[in-house]
Parts: sequence; structure tokens; C-alpha cells
Amino acid sequence: MIPEAAVIAVAAALYLLDCLVLLERGQALWSRGRLSFGSAHYQIRGRVVALLNPFTPFFPAFRTLPLFSEAPGARLSRAVQVLTPVSAMSLLQLALVFLALPYCLYRAPGWPFLVFLVLAYAGAIAMLGLLWWRFRRAGFATRPLLGLGFAWLACLPLSVNAPRRAGLAFDVALDARRAMRLLSAGERQRARIDLGAQLAEALQEIDEGDASGRRLLDLKKQLEAERGDERQ
Repeated sequence: MIPEAAVIAVAAALYLLDCLVLLERGQALWSRGRLSFGSAHYQIRGRVVALLNPFTPFFPAFRTLPLFSEAPGARLSRAVQVLTPVSAMSLLQLALVFLALPYCLYRAPGWPFLVFLVLAYAGAIAMLGLLWWRFRRAGFATRPLLGLGFAWLACLPLSVNAPRRAGLAFDVALDARRAMRLLSAGERQRARIDLGAQLAEALQEIDEGDASGRRLLDLKKQLEAERGDERQ
């Protein structure tokens, strides 16, 4: 049973690694009406480390624009509409890859395992095809799906993350500061605290005398003032 356990452990490790996302300082992940700014301290190559919830791969996630960016992006409502149909397929893929296949690997390593393996690959191909079609209809660039699709077929556990990784292939057309306006009052307050922590960390790395440092410092003061106003 040791080889089977090792296969499952490697598959789980690769999936968890795929749940790691790198963000710019002040950039956020948007999912289900919440903003996540990742760790305030841990970085890889100067970028913030964020972890997608490994138990909810069927909820699409999107990356906001970096702060003060004027780059074009997709409308959030349009992006959600494009990826929502893939969510149910991702839930089925999660059950196939991390429930059915491990069970068959231990209890039914013959034809049942082969059948579920074929179904899992068919699910990955179906999600890739549906995403390609919906991206083209929405006018989104389909080139990122080439690399994603190859990864899903070469390493099946990565296909579970299809809706989220497809959503992270582009930025939505608002930065974290503007995205806060769409949050509920409680979530907005939490997001201000998290963004303030990110800005404090960034100001330790940037000279406050230069233009970008002054803008970050001004934004940090605005967030602190708004937090104070809401407490009153």
C-alpha cells in the first residue's frame, strides 16, 4: 500500500502547490464577495504569497489590478458570468480525482480505476473546451488556456483548480481600493486592515520620499481615517 499512498500524497502536494498565488503589494484576490491580500510578510521574488482555499476549487477567483494601475481589465460581473458554468464541473472533478480515484487505487485497482481515470481526463478536456468557447464568446484572450490545458492533462490533479486558474489568467478591471466599495460593511473593514498591513510592509521596502512611496503613504492614511470614522 505504500506506493499507492505515495501517489496520493504527491497528487495532493501538487494540487496544494497549484493553490499558491503570487500577488503584487496591495493586489488582492476576489472570490465570493471577499478580498484576500495574502501574507503580509512572506514573499517569493518580491511578490506576496497567497493561498487559495484547497477545499473550494469550484468557486472562481480573480486577481485585481495592482494599486494605481490604469491597465485594462475584464469587468468583474462578466468574468463571473463566464466562469460560473465551469464550477459544477470542477466539483465533479474534485470528487473524481481526490475521492473516486484514491478509493479505486486501494480497493479496485483494475477496471474501476481505469474507468474513473478516463472519466477524470474527459472532465478535464470538457472543462478546457467549455472555457475556450466561453472565453472566445466574451472576447477574453484564449492563449493562457493553452498552458493551463497542457498542465491539466499532464498532471490531472491540477485540473481540479480549473475555474480559479482560468480566472487568474487575467486581471479584473478594478484595483483593491475600488473593489472595496463592492464589499459588505464588515468585509470592507477587514479588507482595510489587511490592505493597511500590506502597505505598511511595502513602505518598509520603498523610500517614502519618492512618488510611489508618497502615494502608498497617502493611501495608508486614508484607510486609517476611514477605519476611525466607521468606529465612531
